[in-house]
Amino acid sequence: MPSFEVPDIPPKAQLKQETENNQTVSTGAVTFTVTNKTGQGLSGRVTIEPQGEAKAEWFSVDGESERQFAAGGTHTFTVRIKAPPTSTAGTYSLKVRAVAVNDPDNDFAESPVVVFDIAAPPVAAPKKKLPWWIFAAIGGGVAVVAGVVVAVILLTGGDGTKVPSVVDLPFTEAEQQLTAAKFTVVPENDANSDKAPGTVTGQDPAAGTEADEGAQVTLHVALGVEVKDVRGETFAVAEGALRVNDGLKAARIAGPAGGKAPETVIDQDPLPPARAALGGTVKLTVDPGVAVPSFNIPTTQQVAINALQQAGLFSKVATSCEPTGTRDEVVRVDPNPGTFVAKGSTVIVTIRTLSSSLLQPRCLPFDVRVISPNERFVFKPSIQ
Repeated sequence: MPSFEVPDIPPKAQLKQETENNQTVSTGAVTFTVTNKTGQGLSGRVTIEPQGEAKAEWFSVDGESERQFAAGGTHTFTVRIKAPPTSTAGTYSLKVRAVAVNDPDNDFAESPVVVFDIAAPPVAAPKKKLPWWIFAAIGGGVAVVAGVVVAVILLTGGDGTKVPSVVDLPFTEAEQQLTAAKFTVVPENDANSDKAPGTVTGQDPAAGTEADEGAQVTLHVALGVEVKDVRGETFAVAEGALRVNDGLKAARIAGPAGGKAPETVIDQDPLPPARAALGGTVKLTVDPGVAVPSFNIPTTQQVAINALQQAGLFSKVATSCEPTGTRDEVVRVDPNPGTFVAKGSTVIVTIRTLSSSLLQPRCLPFDVRVISPNERFVFKPSIQ
């Protein structure tokens, strides 16, 4: 059984054409997640498996390809595709493989096949030529026609369309607007923006610029930062990991007491593989645990155990052999009242038993018992 799992990812990656050193290259990306299915930490590595005629040099992985996975932990990987100008137009494909570093040949999982198309380089549109009669009219020296020529040039030479303003829009919405205006959209990651991931932070050409049909418009898109999975950590550890490693803030939300150790993170928003704005906030829901109830000590067993049951706690009755005092009275609770513990934990309730002699303290054996939160408890005096 493989230790890792690669969930389904989009079956097709969309590539864009962009100009690099006066040549056309095809670029794109596909994001996928890898999950450690085991109950222990593992070192995992991803590799890219080109299929068919695809070339290994076309692909790269953002960040480290080998990472440490917590038990049940997930990492997000982005594969970059960059096909050179010499690539033949057509359909290509790739898979990704996640392997356990300690046994790469036998312990691995593969993703479904992802396909992508490499389009032929665009053919430059021929430049418009002025009609022959314009030159004839100019050659004839007809002033009125010359005026008409100027008007024709102004009317026919201004065929460009104004580039709409799409800054601060989500990339998908910006892409729709530009595509509708018959422009070619090329996204570029903006890793330094503190705007929400996927937000357009800049455009080139600028809004209002006239450009020909099919012209390329580069959109700078906020990349944000990868949100780590911090579920299962204490809030303090999770908050530190997000702040130190990713520059993110953490907001604590108290969830229901469900049996985890107090302050354990049980949920987070956003969840991996989502990304968050640089310097943004991740909401962490924690199990607050329950407080050991407070009551006056010494007290009766009925009072103490009923209070612990109402808090969802087990009671373990132990004894303290003492020469004087009230028999069966509760003299100590461990942990102390007010201490937060996991719901369903066991609290030791110590009761007093009396010795048979002041000179030779000796208490009769006592059967230690555990009382559940759902058990009906009725106090019965001990026999000594």
